[in-house]
Amino acid sequence: MKKGNFKRKFNYWLDEAMSKGTISIVRLLSFVVISAVIFVSLLIVLFKLRDSFFSAFWDSLATVINAWMPSSDEGDFGYVILNTMMAVIGLFFTSILIGVVGSGIEEKINQLRRGNSFVLENGHTVILGYNIGEHGLLNQLILAAGRQKRCIVILSDIEKPDLEQDIKNSIDIPDNVKVICRNGDITNVNDLRICSIDTAKLLIINALDDNRRIKTILAVSALKKEYPECNARIVACVTDEKHLLPRRKIKDKNMIIQKTDEIMAKVIAHTATEPGLSIVFKELMNFEENELYFETDYRLIGKSVLEISGILDHAALAGIKRGERIVLNPKRDEVIDISDEVILFEQEAGAYEVIEADEKNVEDRKIGEIEREDKGKVVVFGYNILLDTILSELHNDVRELCIISNDENVGSLIEEYSKLNITQMKTYRERQLEKIAEEADHIVVLTDREKDKEDADVDTILLLLKLMDIRERKDLSFNMVVELNKESSHNVSPRDDCIDYIVGSNIASLILAQMAENPYLENVFSELLTNRGNELYSKPIRNFNLKDEHDYSCAGLKEIILSYGYTLLGYTHEGKILMNPDLKQRVKFDMNDRLIVLGRD
Repeated sequence: MKKGNFKRKFNYWLDEAMSKGTISIVRLLSFVVISAVIFVSLLIVLFKLRDSFFSAFWDSLATVINAWMPSSDEGDFGYVILNTMMAVIGLFFTSILIGVVGSGIEEKINQLRRGNSFVLENGHTVILGYNIGEHGLLNQLILAAGRQKRCIVILSDIEKPDLEQDIKNSIDIPDNVKVICRNGDITNVNDLRICSIDTAKLLIINALDDNRRIKTILAVSALKKEYPECNARIVACVTDEKHLLPRRKIKDKNMIIQKTDEIMAKVIAHTATEPGLSIVFKELMNFEENELYFETDYRLIGKSVLEISGILDHAALAGIKRGERIVLNPKRDEVIDISDEVILFEQEAGAYEVIEADEKNVEDRKIGEIEREDKGKVVVFGYNILLDTILSELHNDVRELCIISNDENVGSLIEEYSKLNITQMKTYRERQLEKIAEEADHIVVLTDREKDKEDADVDTILLLLKLMDIRERKDLSFNMVVELNKESSHNVSPRDDCIDYIVGSNIASLILAQMAENPYLENVFSELLTNRGNELYSKPIRNFNLKDEHDYSCAGLKEIILSYGYTLLGYTHEGKILMNPDLKQRVKFDMNDRLIVLGRD
């Protein structure tokens, strides 16, 4: 045997024992003390310092526990010496035990503060990933809950106290919603287990980047294989299309995965040239105002879409769910079947009323041709990956489009979308900015994704302030659609009726929340956010041959718009937007007013 081999083995064994935690240390310490007590008791009996082993054992054990020095009159000199040794051992034992137990309790308290205990809930929602300062998703889920009881579990690598404090400072959580925070790695299967994935109803992947999103999806999928009875739906967003899983795999795993960049680009394209349309998109995507609900009502069965338009108050019939098929903007003679669900644009579920039809509200008029609207000139500041999709979705009636960027990819886009009459300005001087603004009808500002997100947002806001100053000084009327990276940047950005902000983190949160509440909305948004099929439009009243200063009832307006093949959702009047007006409400338009409609162009 090599020299020192026993010492190394003992040290290795001791390290192993100590590393097993508080219980192991207490067990080892107790074994050492009891062994010492037995040894000393045997010596006492051997030297006949006490008559029985039990008596010697009890005295030695009591001395250890109390760490009490024996006096000279309690026995012979040998007995006093041996028990004095036990008192010293007891002093060390007590000191070490207090330290070990104290450290163990402190460690357990820290674990509880970090949130490592199992969640004992059923039918709950699990959010995997959370970003300090980004509260859109949680806020939307709370709004969607309404008055229903709901439990939301958040798993994040943020320390539990910090996460709870951020939520407490930013969101008012009602009594019917319970929010539970846990600390862990969302890509780690063992950490996912503490969220009771097997009993959850919904899993929302809210990671910072695509790589972590995909790893989290794979970790969740692996965990779900362990629980065949688990049917929790997985909802996630990815930025890059290459990170989309195959469609068959998504269906097999009960997943809904949306492309954030594509949705952002389509929202920008559809709102850039349609004044007021951004408000409708925001209402559709959040739970604060009007949104889409799937309803079943026996009172509507057997009635046509035209009949329903005259009796459905505080809501608009946007579509029909027929089995697995979604029909948006149904034709006026379409009849509701007993197995159909109606898709209503309303303030909250069940907010509509079915009233008696009023013949006085019917408009008898001749239907003319819809007038095409010249969308004017669009100026795009900057280039990023969104631009390709924006150009593909941009309205064909745009007269001219100018892209201000020196990126080499702009040239290939100009060739690809030659029908849009695109020009490129590689750079500009500050004094040229006024001329650019004067010639623009619509302005789009894209963020520079090559820069740090904070720095890019600051640059965007500075450009925005300059454009706002020019607009005010020159009394111009262009509207602006501005892309921002972070919600915190949006919170400090200037507010103006002419500006629509598209925030990446907000769009992802809104879409995740909507898909979480109703997976069928995936097909609805897919159609609305494309230039193929039914879309949302903000059209001037002259397109429908409406006369200014004429007194129209809203029921009559719905009938007129249906005659043109569109569904009326609301209108703008005197600079204000009114959605879902009362059927009996009457309005006198002026020529600057517009109608918010759903239909095919």
